[in-house]
Amino acid sequence: MRIGERGSTVGARHAVPLLLWIASFIAVFAPARANAQLQSPRKPAAKSAASAARSKEDPLAPLLRQGADAIEKQDFAAALDPLQKYVAGRPDDSYAHFQLGFAYAGLKRAGEAKAEFMRAVALDPKLAAGYLNLGLVLMDGDPAAAADAFGHAVSLRPSESRPRFLQGLSLERTGKLPEAIAMYRSGLALDPSSYEIHFALGRALLQTKDASGAETEFRGALDNLDQSAPARLGLATALQDQKKYEAASAAFADYFKLKPDDRAAHFDRAFSLLNLDRLDDALAELDLADGSGSPAPESLKMRGEIYMQQKKWSEAREALTQAVKLSSNDSETAYWLGHVDFELHDYPAAIGILSQVYEQNPQSADALRELASALFLHEDFAAALGAMDQLDKMEPPKPGSWFVRAICYDKLSHKAEAIDAYQKFLDQDNGQHENQDLEAAHRMAALRKELAQNGKKGKN
Repeated sequence: MRIGERGSTVGARHAVPLLLWIASFIAVFAPARANAQLQSPRKPAAKSAASAARSKEDPLAPLLRQGADAIEKQDFAAALDPLQKYVAGRPDDSYAHFQLGFAYAGLKRAGEAKAEFMRAVALDPKLAAGYLNLGLVLMDGDPAAAADAFGHAVSLRPSESRPRFLQGLSLERTGKLPEAIAMYRSGLALDPSSYEIHFALGRALLQTKDASGAETEFRGALDNLDQSAPARLGLATALQDQKKYEAASAAFADYFKLKPDDRAAHFDRAFSLLNLDRLDDALAELDLADGSGSPAPESLKMRGEIYMQQKKWSEAREALTQAVKLSSNDSETAYWLGHVDFELHDYPAAIGILSQVYEQNPQSADALRELASALFLHEDFAAALGAMDQLDKMEPPKPGSWFVRAICYDKLSHKAEAIDAYQKFLDQDNGQHENQDLEAAHRMAALRKELAQNGKKGKN
């Protein structure tokens, strides 16, 4: 009974860890990451001395320069008034609309930034930076529209990896993982040393259950940025998804050198350690995962599993009882608790919870089998026979089942049925259990004798 084999304790966690998404946000918007910030185009060069002279005579030109200077200083609020005045006088100037959109974006006024970038690209459909920045302001609220904007930038800058990365990111956020993966791969072909694209591709592959491919990409990301905590977490997750538990445990340990307080990751490492049968180490990781707060249901469930492995039945009961209270719909946890009560010989408690599990899951042969055993040991022989009758509809009775059934009939003085059940046990067991075989043969002889004597009395 191993959660490691079924993955029941960490299934929810193996959606892509939040830190992997946070890293993608930093990659797009943090200036320290490969010019990921909003892009400002250069002003068009003057075509001639005459045009330059006309520009100097343009009464609105100082406004445009004033706005551009404020943006250069990242004083976006100061840029608004001169740019708004300039756009009012020159509504068809795509560059001015772009600059105004840039100022709005700097002030986190996404709606107004969107309107200005859309106007800029409408006036100049070849303005790649306009499409890039439009996509960036759309990314959070409308990733599908952002993907379309980045698609225009890709067509305008086909030799650059950045637009492809951003389109892949927006496609990923819309759930179009195959398209996102294809875009990331095309970007990586242009820039094989890009940490961000390796990382994003690894994250997307992890979501499509391609853990092996994800492992390759996270290693590629670490080759370019060795101290990346998100990439180390991604690598550990990919290894664990491949059931490479030894390597995953080591990768989590490396991650904790950078992020020692990630409680969710400590829980995941406990999962790997459990599957390596390093049970005490797994408990230590769960202590770190729980911290000083109340343990989560999945943590209590894993503790219960570990204590069951260690045959520490009282500790297992305590952990699983808490888990059931916090997660009443988890029938597997309830079944485990019933099993622990059975091992503690608390048959009434085992019968109570196993009955509930079976009622909720009438196809659960495991719960019904254990319920039948608990009823038998509690000496409720009629109920035990009823449970075994139901179990027979799910699976053929095994020799041990016939032996238990025979004892139940015997205790209820159903002699003929008991003889038949003992005989079926002997026929199937083939002498594998000497003591039970002898008992069955002895009881059959005694029961036949009793039946014969009862028959003689009836005749008399």
